[in-house]
Amino acid sequence: MNKVIALAGNPNCGKTTLFNKLTNSYQRVGNWTGVTTEEKKSKYIKDKNIEIVDLPGLYSLSTDTLDQTNALNYLTKTPPDVIINVLDGTNLERNLSLTVELCSLKIPMIIAVNMCDQLNNNNVRFNKDKLSKIFNIPVINISALKDINIDLLMDKAKTSKDIPIQLDISKEKGENAQSKRFSLVEKITEQVLIKKPLRLEKTTLKLDKILMHKNFGLPIFFIVMTIIYFLTMKVGGFFGVFISSFFEKLSYNTQICLNQLGVTEFIVSLVCDAVINSLGGILSFLPQILILFALIAVIEESGYASRVAFLFDLFFRFFGLSGKSLLPMIVSCGCTVTGLMSTRIIEGESERKMTIFLSPFMPCGAKTAVFAYFSARLFNGNPLVATSMYFLSMLCVGVFGFILKKLKTFKCGIGEFLLEMPYLRVPAIKDVFSVLKEKVKEFMTRAGLIVFAVSVFLWLLKSVGVSGYVGDNVEQSFLFYLGDILKYLFYPLGFFNWQTAVSIISGTFAKEAVVESLSLLSDDVSVLFNNRFSVYAFMAFILLSPPCVASLATAREELKSNKLFFMMMIFQIITAYIVAFIINFIGFLFDVSGGLLLSIIIGIIILSSLIFAIKRLKNYKCNLCAHSCGGGRKCQTKVKRYTT
Repeated sequence: MNKVIALAGNPNCGKTTLFNKLTNSYQRVGNWTGVTTEEKKSKYIKDKNIEIVDLPGLYSLSTDTLDQTNALNYLTKTPPDVIINVLDGTNLERNLSLTVELCSLKIPMIIAVNMCDQLNNNNVRFNKDKLSKIFNIPVINISALKDINIDLLMDKAKTSKDIPIQLDISKEKGENAQSKRFSLVEKITEQVLIKKPLRLEKTTLKLDKILMHKNFGLPIFFIVMTIIYFLTMKVGGFFGVFISSFFEKLSYNTQICLNQLGVTEFIVSLVCDAVINSLGGILSFLPQILILFALIAVIEESGYASRVAFLFDLFFRFFGLSGKSLLPMIVSCGCTVTGLMSTRIIEGESERKMTIFLSPFMPCGAKTAVFAYFSARLFNGNPLVATSMYFLSMLCVGVFGFILKKLKTFKCGIGEFLLEMPYLRVPAIKDVFSVLKEKVKEFMTRAGLIVFAVSVFLWLLKSVGVSGYVGDNVEQSFLFYLGDILKYLFYPLGFFNWQTAVSIISGTFAKEAVVESLSLLSDDVSVLFNNRFSVYAFMAFILLSPPCVASLATAREELKSNKLFFMMMIFQIITAYIVAFIINFIGFLFDVSGGLLLSIIIGIIILSSLIFAIKRLKNYKCNLCAHSCGGGRKCQTKVKRYTT
């Protein structure tokens, strides 16, 4: 007979780490709220008759966020056989509030106090027997990360039928019940825990004075992101050269062998151009994407992501968002699909929809491959080009978020920004490698299936025309006719050729396909653009245009409205078009008369400053008379002084 065991607890208490340990899964973990946004199910590795369910984090059984509502619905509508209530031992008082509420469900329960190794290391005394007696259920000290007492926990869970004592006063509701529950939790904590200041807590407080400084916090974040992209482009690009050289030699040698064997030109081109070169073109960017994913994982695992969210809260509120919207955007730097799902941690429906509209602007791993491609070939490997794409995306989030806020659909107010601030810690290498393993698998699947299929399809359209196989006469192919029609859509953006039009269309399936399309259709990508401004405009269009098919499907699922979904796509296309047009237009002006343009800009700045200064002088209030006298001879204080 199957048995269902649910893992419930506060966000960031270690549920997903425990779930991975019990099921040998590789679900994502992170040192910030909202990593798990829907329940995950898998079989217990040592007993396939037991199903383990990892629920999204809960602070309370009365909640407004979508992810926590899903967890509550699961517990109340399809109750499990046993609940393992996972507590963060380093923050017991906050975690016990949920424990008291879970008792009201009258479901057999076990308390698992996680991170017990940190309690021991920091000389914190915890009386688990006393806690067990208070709730009348088993209490086990565990460490999910270091595999301490995991088997003991599951032995108890498999046989447990202990229903906890209901300590809360169920007749009371609202703030009164919440106040009494907090008071009860405080008394329980005093009985079971003798807490001394954690070394981890002291270190976090010291670092927070620097990382969250009101003046230096944001510049530090910008420096961190610049370093991330610098390492991604430079170090990753170094290893990417070797991969690219390997596939070039492989293609050349394969072509020679097939020609010697008498294989037809059609098949030789298919194998070498469509298969080997396409995979080589994508895999050459694998080192850069791995480094980006690893560094983003370090930011999330260390707890720095939550601090960045607080730093951006005031800035984002001006555009109709809160700092919590930044967390899905940071996740979107790895994968847009995961970032869109992370929007479930946002309480306000309006803010959540806006975040779904804007998160795809962030440069995901696939877009980073495109930027790396252009940086290497047209910008002499300058890492600041890819870095600027990140800051351009943040700028567009602000500007176009402000525009969205004016629409009726997004006019609802912004709620209070409440987010758990985890301790800063050195990320576990195992967790970072788990993230990388998942991302490599995902990237290889995309490269091996979607990009490969798109590459072969494009090669087929490039090689075949009305007259049959056209070989190198691309102008007679079906692909040329298609691209020649589409290219006029992008003339205002500075893309005057059919190759770039085809690559943009192929990018709707997977952004990596943009790189492969350009490599397949042109031996020298530099001839496709007038200048670096048009190249940068193309990169901006790829950055801001609708994401890949998988991300669009996720956005449709999260929005739950076809009208909003199509509105999102149109909004992103228009945004990409406007930004690319502006960049290309600036480049056109510089080409025509760069000195004149610079003179105009300087003149506008000086004139604006002069107008501002005159306006301030006109409205200047004298410190003596509090009137706009300018402090001169007409000062009213010289005629009649004020008395108090």
